[in-house]
Amino acid sequence: MKKLIFASAALCAAATISAQEVVEAQPQTQVEEAPVSTAKNFKPGSERFGAEAGLSLGSGFGLNGGNLNFNFTLSDEWMVRLGFGVNVDKSANKDEEDNKSHVTESAFNIKPGIVYSFSGTDRLEPYVGAELVFGLNSSCTYSYSKVDGATYERENKTRTSNFGANAVTGFNFYVAKDLYVGAEVGLGFIVTPQSHKFGTDDEGKEYDSKDDKSKSHTTQINPICTPSVRVGWKF
Repeated sequence: MKKLIFASAALCAAATISAQEVVEAQPQTQVEEAPVSTAKNFKPGSERFGAEAGLSLGSGFGLNGGNLNFNFTLSDEWMVRLGFGVNVDKSANKDEEDNKSHVTESAFNIKPGIVYSFSGTDRLEPYVGAELVFGLNSSCTYSYSKVDGATYERENKTRTSNFGANAVTGFNFYVAKDLYVGAEVGLGFIVTPQSHKFGTDDEGKEYDSKDDKSKSHTTQINPICTPSVRVGWKF
């Protein structure tokens, strides 16, 4: 009986000591890290200057039609721009009898405008805008010929100014940081006053259309589609 009592007491003591040695594990609080965004925004921020040029799909680099543009980003949505267009064509002919002629045609325009950009995606930037158009075209035709011993020399010049406005829409796609390509279409009108013509006739007499007091003009409303891919860079 005594052995049973001693055995029970020993078991109780062992259980008490074991219970004192048990250390309760404290729950560990796991701090969740915020997800890291891997999306990269290629679009430039506000107050940035930029320049773009049109690459003609048919004959390489060209500036005709206002395809050279400088722009300034006011905010994430608004941008102002200034476009220029320059084109000069010249052809000349001369034969064995020393008869010669040449034709020179030139065109220049300037297009100040404003553009509103939509959010799009990290790379794609669709937009709408409006611009004014001011242009000046000129041509010069010169000919020198000999017929039956007589010499004929003629020079005709024409200068034509025009003005109008365009509503445009298009997109820019950023292929790299600050580097983009784009395309643009629109609708606009052009008002062309009567051309100024002056020069000399076959008899060497000078003439000038300013002497004619009558005035006229033509108005054209045309869709606009720039046949080029625009490549631009933000500085």
